[in-house]
Amino acid sequence: RNVHFSGAIVSCPTAMAPPSSAMVGAFAAVFYGVVAVAMGFINKAVMSVFGLEESNFLLLCQMAVTVAVLFFLRGAGRVQLAPISLTQAKKLLPVAILYNANVAFALASLAKVSVPTYNTLKRLTPAVVLAANKALRLRPDPSKEVVACIVIVVLGCLIAGYGDLEFDPRGYVMGLTSCALQASYLLVVERTGAERGMSSIEIMVYNAMLSLPPLFLVVLATGELGSGMERLSAMSGDVGFVSVFVLALLAGMLLNYALFLCTLTNSALTTTVVGVLKGVVSTALGFFLLGGVDPSVTHVMGILTNTVGGVAYSCVTYSEKQAKRRMKVKNSDLDLAGSEGK
Repeated sequence: RNVHFSGAIVSCPTAMAPPSSAMVGAFAAVFYGVVAVAMGFINKAVMSVFGLEESNFLLLCQMAVTVAVLFFLRGAGRVQLAPISLTQAKKLLPVAILYNANVAFALASLAKVSVPTYNTLKRLTPAVVLAANKALRLRPDPSKEVVACIVIVVLGCLIAGYGDLEFDPRGYVMGLTSCALQASYLLVVERTGAERGMSSIEIMVYNAMLSLPPLFLVVLATGELGSGMERLSAMSGDVGFVSVFVLALLAGMLLNYALFLCTLTNSALTTTVVGVLKGVVSTALGFFLLGGVDPSVTHVMGILTNTVGGVAYSCVTYSEKQAKRRMKVKNSDLDLAGSEGK
């Protein structure tokens, strides 16, 4: 039978999966982990190693390529994209702007700080969401275990910042702004349901479409369009740059597909574990790759503390979600048994 998932048509066997399905699942998990780790280093290489410092211009190119490739795949019958209505577009526009503003500030931060420091800053997003929920009373207070994990993450970030020998105020401000925008995006999506009923591919392509006009105006107003085109022209003969730049343009779509494939062929636990491990591996590799980190004991201890807090947060939130799911199933079974006994 065929199942529509994330805009793609996937054939799902009705009988028991063949033995090779374990190998397929393992490949999908490794593929997702590799792509997720590589994505940060690819963007970092384009901006820091090859000197394409126009991060908004890079984002504009990524969004344009995303739209072009996905509409080409739709024309070829490889993916399905439902047409978007004017009402949906109006509802999705603020979400698209928040999402791409988050990515823009994240890229700008990544260009200024090391990969481990960037990962450390981005792990602060749950802390921002927690503060917003507390201030605006949007959701019940989380468990003590979740709060403890977030405190460890924040403490690690403060220690790392204090011991950062390459401290760049602009990079830290950009990273913290990205966290605030990501938290805003998550809260708006949760409160408005703007993305409800849409596949991940539809969300990706329509986010890109709606963000292109304002992003183009920003790139034009800041002068990044002209300087970015000049840099591309100057480095067009560099095979290394062209290869990495093409990978950077396709990285977002590739990551989305890798996540989809991992989710489809593995359990939620496997996908969560891979997500945690990719953060740890990315942080570890960042100490040595692309210039690495000028280490100090305080900075390294802060990053390690932050990473431990992030891993613990993922484990605790996953366990709580599974507990809630089991409780729902149990209550549903009790309701069914009660109705049959009447």
